[in-house]
Amino acid sequence: MSRRTKTKRPNPFVYYFFGFIVSFLSFAKRRVLFTYRTPDGREVHGSKVREELVKVKPPYIIVGNHHSLYDYVFAIRAFYPRRITFIVARKLYLASKFHFFVKMARAIPKNLFQPDIQTIRQSFDILGNEGILALYPEGQIVINGISKDMPESCAKLIKKMKLPVFAIRTSGAYFCDSTWRKYLKHGIIDIDISVALTPERIKEMTVEEIDEAIGKAIYVDNFAEQEKSGYLYKGSNRAKGLENILYRCPSCGIEFEIATHKNSIICKYCGCTAEYTESAHLMWNKSENYYPHIGEWYNAQRLAERKAIDADSDYEIFIPVELRILSETNTVIPSGGVELAVKKTRGIEKCGKGVLHIRKCGYTYSGDFFGEQKEIEFDVMKVRYVPYTPGDNFQIYVQDVMFAFYTIDRRYCAKAALVMESIYASQSEKQQPAI
Repeated sequence: MSRRTKTKRPNPFVYYFFGFIVSFLSFAKRRVLFTYRTPDGREVHGSKVREELVKVKPPYIIVGNHHSLYDYVFAIRAFYPRRITFIVARKLYLASKFHFFVKMARAIPKNLFQPDIQTIRQSFDILGNEGILALYPEGQIVINGISKDMPESCAKLIKKMKLPVFAIRTSGAYFCDSTWRKYLKHGIIDIDISVALTPERIKEMTVEEIDEAIGKAIYVDNFAEQEKSGYLYKGSNRAKGLENILYRCPSCGIEFEIATHKNSIICKYCGCTAEYTESAHLMWNKSENYYPHIGEWYNAQRLAERKAIDADSDYEIFIPVELRILSETNTVIPSGGVELAVKKTRGIEKCGKGVLHIRKCGYTYSGDFFGEQKEIEFDVMKVRYVPYTPGDNFQIYVQDVMFAFYTIDRRYCAKAALVMESIYASQSEKQQPAI
C-alpha cells in the first residue's frame, strides 16, 4: 500500500499574490470595518486588527458564519499575511468557476453533509504542521440572512486538537452579496473577531458544549444587526432575484406568482406589493405588515411546508428536472435495496431528464441516466439539508456523489429544498423515543 501524501499549507507566493489581488478587488464596492476583541478585554479596530492577530502564533482554528461568497476573503484580509487553509465544498474545488484558484490555494475539499475521513486527515496534517485551518460550520451560504444550526459540526476536531479557536462574525455582507442577488451592492460590512475558545477551556468541555459555544459565537441575524447599526445598502434593482427564494404570497397564499421589478416584490395574482428598502426591510402597500424582512418571509414558507406535510399522510409532489452529476471517482452508492454504479465525471456532467417524486417515505428520480432508464432512490433520513443555488438547481449528496437537479421552473428550487428539509424534520421527530 502506498503511503499517503500529507497535505501542505498554502504556497506562499500564490497565497500572498492572489490574496492581495482578491482582497483589493472584493473591497471595491464595500466599506469593511474590522474589530478584534482581545482575550484581555480590549477592542482593536481597523489596521491594528492585523497587527494584533499576527502576534498570535499558529496553529489555531478559525470558524465563521457563512452568509456570502466573500467570507473567505474577509478572513484572508483580517489575518493577512498569515496563510489560511480553508475547508471548502467539493463542488467548489472540482467544478466551480473559481476551482483553479481554490486548488492553487491548496484548500481542503469536503463532501457537504456527509462524513469525510479524507477531510479530517488533511485537517490534522495542516494543524500538525503549525498551520491555520478555517471552516464554516453552516456548510452552505445561508439563504435568508439568519444563521441556522450547524450541520457540519467541528466540535470533535476542536476537542481532539485542543487549539485556540477564533470566531469571525460577519454582518452586512449578506446584503451586498447574497446568493439570490443578481447585482453586487454597496454597503458597510462589520467583521467582529474574537477568541471563542481557549485550549484550557476546551479541555473542560464536552463535544456538545463546544458545539453550543461555537454556534453562539458565530450566530448572526443580519436584519437585527442592521436595526442596531442603521446602515443602508443603496442601489437600484435591490429586489432583483428574490423571486427565486420567495414563492408564496403572504396575502393570498398562491405560489409562484411572485415577481420582482427594480426594488419591488409583487404578487401577480392579488397585487400585494412590498418594497425592499435601503434598510433591507420591507414596506408593504397594504395596511397589514406581513413580514418586516425577507428572513421572516422565508421562514414562514418553511413553516407552511411543514404544516402541509404534517396534515397529509399521503403528501407527495412531482418535479420535472434535468439531472447532472458530480463524482470524483468511479464509485457505487446505495439506491433503495440495490447498488448504483456512478462513473467519474469531468466536472458536473448532464446525465438526463426525468421526474423527482418526493414523498415522506423517500425520494425517487425516474428518468434518463447516461442513456439508460433508471429509478434512483434517496433515503429521507440521509438528506437532512438540501443546499441550492437560487434560480438554478438544488442538490442531494450521497457519499461523495453530488446529484444536481435543475428544475424546469427554476424558481422551484427553494420549495424543493424547504419541502425535503421539512420532511426530514418531521420524520426525525417521529423516530425520537417518547419521554
